[in-house]
Parts: sequence; structure tokens; C-alpha cells
Amino acid sequence: MTVDPHVLARARARVLGVVSADASAPVPSGLTGASDGTRVWLLPQWPDGATPALLEEYDTAPMPLDRPGQQRRVLAAALRCCWTKLDDAPWPGGEAPVIDVLEVYAGMSRGDADLARRWATGELRRLSDTGWLLLDETAGTVRPGPRVALWREESLASLRDLLRRLPQPVREDAPHE
Repeated sequence: MTVDPHVLARARARVLGVVSADASAPVPSGLTGASDGTRVWLLPQWPDGATPALLEEYDTAPMPLDRPGQQRRVLAAALRCCWTKLDDAPWPGGEAPVIDVLEVYAGMSRGDADLARRWATGELRRLSDTGWLLLDETAGTVRPGPRVALWREESLASLRDLLRRLPQPVREDAPHE
């Protein structure tokens, strides 16, 4: 029995998450590569026309999120800090200090800002595990993940509008102009 390489690739991605390889490595069948020049992240290819709702109906959601509303807000806060040139493509984006992302998220939230920052830290880790962000906890930085590379240009207009409305990162220890 032969297994369709696309099905196998999607199953591996669900189990292993987003895997990276050297940029010169070939991309296996059933996967698509998102490269930043030095690394290539291997992502499953979804059937043409497969909407997120259809994929969720078959329990193969391309964006596994435990708390989708909160994780989307944390992703938006990270993009606000990392995607500074909104006229350009979001991938590969730039690095931003995690503290800036936490401050933007806290500014978007109501209630206790310290609690919001703690929640957002966990969400940053989950978004990194699923390839939406690349989190370097040692360096304290984050940047857009390889899944962002798969967004089609025509779908970015509303996201750009949203990001323009989000607050800029403002920290007490930041230099004042």
C-alpha cells in the first residue's frame, strides 16, 4: 500500500510541528518550503480551495490553536512589532524584543497588565511550537514564523489595516525622543 506523500506530510506536521532544514536541502514531496535565506521550514501543502472551516470539519485544522482569540491577538501584537514595513511581505520580517510584544499585547487587553503579559508569554510559546512565530527565549526575541510565508498577498490588506491601528510598543526603559 502506497501512502500519498501529501497525507503523510500533513500527518508528520501535526505530530512534529514545523521542522527546519538547511536552505540548500531539497523540499520533500507533499511539503512546501518557507526560506529566510539560511533555513527552510517545511510546511504541509493543503489542497487548493481548502478553507480553514473545511479543514477543521475534517479535524485537520491548519492552525491548531487552543485559545484562538487570545492567540490571534498575541500573533497580531507580535506582527505589529516584527512587521515594521507593512508594504513589504510579512515573511521573513524582523526580530523584535519579546518585551515589546508583551507591552503591545498588554495595551490591547483590559484588566491586569501583568497577568496579560504572563498569558501572552505562554501564547508566544504555543505560536512558536506551531510555526506561526519563531521565538528565541535565550535572546528574548521573536519574529514571524514560516506559516506567515504562506499568506497570499491578496489576503493581507485587512491585516495591514488592523496592524496600523494597534498601539506601538512603548516601554518605560525605552529611550525617549
